[in-house]
Amino acid sequence: MASIQVQEAFIKGKVSDEKCEDTIVNTPDFMAIVDGVTSKSNFEYHGKTTGKLASMMIAGVIERLPKNATLAVLIKQVNQRFADFYQHVEFTADRASQGLQAVAVIYSRFRNELWQVGDAQINLDGRLLTNPKPSDLVLSNMRSLILRLSPDSSGESDPGRTVILPWILKATQFANSADSEWGYSIFNGESIPKSLVQIYPLTNNKTHEIVLASDGYPKAERTLADSESGLAEVLKNDPSCSHAYRSTKGLKQGNRSFDDRSLIHFTVSPDNGD
Repeated sequence: MASIQVQEAFIKGKVSDEKCEDTIVNTPDFMAIVDGVTSKSNFEYHGKTTGKLASMMIAGVIERLPKNATLAVLIKQVNQRFADFYQHVEFTADRASQGLQAVAVIYSRFRNELWQVGDAQINLDGRLLTNPKPSDLVLSNMRSLILRLSPDSSGESDPGRTVILPWILKATQFANSADSEWGYSIFNGESIPKSLVQIYPLTNNKTHEIVLASDGYPKAERTLADSESGLAEVLKNDPSCSHAYRSTKGLKQGNRSFDDRSLIHFTVSPDNGD
């Protein structure tokens, strides 16, 4: 099996580290970034939002996975974990649109594969691998248009976000739907069609340089410094995230960024002694 060498890892919440809905997994057999979907209800359990709960649950499942597990096994175990939660906790919001949801990018050492569920990012040997949510691309442009037409908008006022939020919630009907052009993959307790996830087998007997990152970075670069630099440029020149870099949300006044961010950078090398 391959040998893993972690070069750097970083995580920072948009509001605070305590409220961060991202989680980094670093075990001998799996590396992962799990990004809990920004909570869109007031539901909390033991002080944790749905995004943080989902992120922590998935990370816990990955940490206990058998080293030879497949992505299908991971999805099945996550779904069972979510089902257990709903069975024991009274969930007061709409489960389909506001329930436990998260995306993730994972490296399996045993299988020497990268797995991508949802829109978290991979930089593999300098090549950016993304899996964007189709509706987010449209709604990001819609938000940009609204903000261009609302010159009084600021860090305190985001009329674009207000307009698109109901559509973000409605678009969850396409979650894990393989029979629609708007379908996208996400951990939400449902089965996930193979056609909506990405599995990248790595070349054996070759060293790979890998960065896994949440979409709190506009772009996952080859290093943490370069990824941070790209984010700093956006926060300085386009804090509303509606011009050069378009997103469904921007930087709120008083926050540290427009989203939580996390990154782990590591190398995978052949290890003939394994």
